[in-house]
Amino acid sequence: MVANRMNKTTSPARSHKHVYACRLIAGLLIATYILCSPCASHAQKTIVAIPKATILNFWKIVCTGAHEAAKGQDINLIWRGPRVENKSKAQQYLLEYYTEQNVDAIVIAPADKTALNKHIDKAVDAGIIVVVIDSPTTTDSPHSYIATNNYKAGEQGAELLLQNVTTKGPLLLIGHAATNGATFLRENGFINKTSELSPGRTIIRLHIKDGSERATRIATEEILKTMPNIAGIFAVNEPTSDGMLNILEKQVELNIPFVGFDYNKRLLQGIKENKIQALITQKPYAMGYFGVKAAIDLLNGKKNPKQMESPTTTIITKDNLELSLSLRCLRKLSEEEKSNCPICFN
Repeated sequence: MVANRMNKTTSPARSHKHVYACRLIAGLLIATYILCSPCASHAQKTIVAIPKATILNFWKIVCTGAHEAAKGQDINLIWRGPRVENKSKAQQYLLEYYTEQNVDAIVIAPADKTALNKHIDKAVDAGIIVVVIDSPTTTDSPHSYIATNNYKAGEQGAELLLQNVTTKGPLLLIGHAATNGATFLRENGFINKTSELSPGRTIIRLHIKDGSERATRIATEEILKTMPNIAGIFAVNEPTSDGMLNILEKQVELNIPFVGFDYNKRLLQGIKENKIQALITQKPYAMGYFGVKAAIDLLNGKKNPKQMESPTTTIITKDNLELSLSLRCLRKLSEEEKSNCPICFN
């Protein structure tokens, strides 16, 4: 009998079953603890930010603001976008991919005002919070829109340029792709204000389809050769401003008033060298910050304005160039500034 009991106790099969049962019970106890734990109902939220481009100075600053808004918020922020602007198909792919991944929110700067509509609508229909920044779309489905008042910025461009124009020749308007919502508004603001301030003046409107600095150089160089009486030039964003500055630096004999848009070190140097009379700057850091903050607020059930347009831009000229290094558009916002009304982007 003793031998029998000894055999039963030491049987490898019975021993294995005993260990398996103990592990199973332990696993169930751990799972029960996790499910009952206060942390069980919490899951980190994922927000995807899709800029128009990733290599331009403007979007790098937007990226900085976006990550600052997510800091300390238990948010997984993904920054993904095409390298250069005007790549709406790449943005379509990203929208489709992250909608299928069922992320919690998407913050996007649309490269095309209509081509992304159905993809944005699909994301909203899937229960994803969508915040549009920088450029408008023609769909009403996004939960919030945060941007510069681009039409007003175009009007400012006309006012600044005409203050520097000394001849009655035509003005050259270097636009982006016609499908780009933000620059399209800037162009129209420029045209209408020019017609008001200088009736009858000819405006040559140039659309740079791929929006690159190189394409701007090629197109404007040809126009300036065939039309040497251009009285002034307005460029609507960073790459078109860079391209125009390149021409003015290369052709030192040209002395044409030039107003650009956005900024980087090279464009600021262009002001120092009198190649650029003024730069109209936006608030890229604030745009990124408030875009992601709006998404976080909406995820947390807080109300957020359907539309927030900054009515102000900062004009940089040679007179305030040194001061410009401390302007709010060129640096991070303080904690106090972040708490102020976001409608003006501070």
